Amino acid sequence: MNQHSVTGEIKTEITASDRANIARLIEDYRLYEGVDFLVPLEEMLAPSENKPAPLLHYQGDTLTGFAYLQHLRPDAEIEIYGMVHPDHRRKGVGTTLFEAAKAVWRQRGASDLLLVCDGALSSGKAFASAHRGAYRFSEHRMVLDPTSIKRPQLSQGQQVQLRRAEGTDVPILAHLVSQAFDSSEEEMENWITESISADNQRFYIGLLDGLPIGSLRTVSFGDLTDIVTFGVLPLYRGQGYGRQMLVAIVDLLLEEQWPGIALDVETKNANALGLYESCGFRKIRTCDYYQVPEGELARS
Repeated sequence: MNQHSVTGEIKTEITASDRANIARLIEDYRLYEGVDFLVPLEEMLAPSENKPAPLLHYQGDTLTGFAYLQHLRPDAEIEIYGMVHPDHRRKGVGTTLFEAAKAVWRQRGASDLLLVCDGALSSGKAFASAHRGAYRFSEHRMVLDPTSIKRPQLSQGQQVQLRRAEGTDVPILAHLVSQAFDSSEEEMENWITESISADNQRFYIGLLDGLPIGSLRTVSFGDLTDIVTFGVLPLYRGQGYGRQMLVAIVDLLLEEQWPGIALDVETKNANALGLYESCGFRKIRTCDYYQVPEGELARS
């Protein structure tokens, strides 16, 4: 699908030529800004039935910018990760992409629309401000340093077993995830049913004496695997079970020789941040999230 605008053309069908253009634009961005783009190329271009298509902005044959839209669950907001080539900034490219992203948000009926910016760069913050984005929260990106893992001291009868989930475990996973993240169990069941069969995703259940008390998921792109959707039932928090689950999945991923193991944590979540740091994860960057207000969403 192609859309024309006063500043160029928006394209959503990705060809091999587009992939090469995106890779070059990401490299230009890295050289100009001195940092990597927030989302790996493999993740942005991974095929998915439910993920919104990337939005590409072309001026003639030149790729001048793009927006990657992340919509993780039906009840979740849409996150926008965008980039404009340094030579084409302040020419309406970012605004055109933003308007196209707003159209996707309307079509999907997502809860909110968030602009995601690298906390170290002023350009993203300026764009969010120009579009009346209200600061909502920040997250640290963390990667594993295997030499810094502090392993928990386990007593008899306190060990959590981590088991990979199967399709028949969807109702259990839906209950665990909905309780851990205060979300609809029915929506979680539909989402997990769709996600559990993906080649690059795995769900795990934490069992204490055979009782499911927590869950987590891994999502892999290229050489990197992310630990996500990690939660423990409220009744079992603060007792070291989450640490056991985290160390268990880290050990499993290390055994599989994954070059990169990462996760994200909200900057104000001191308990989780302390847990991740003690399990060997180190901060490499911070992302800021800005919520687009209803008034801006209503404009077109």
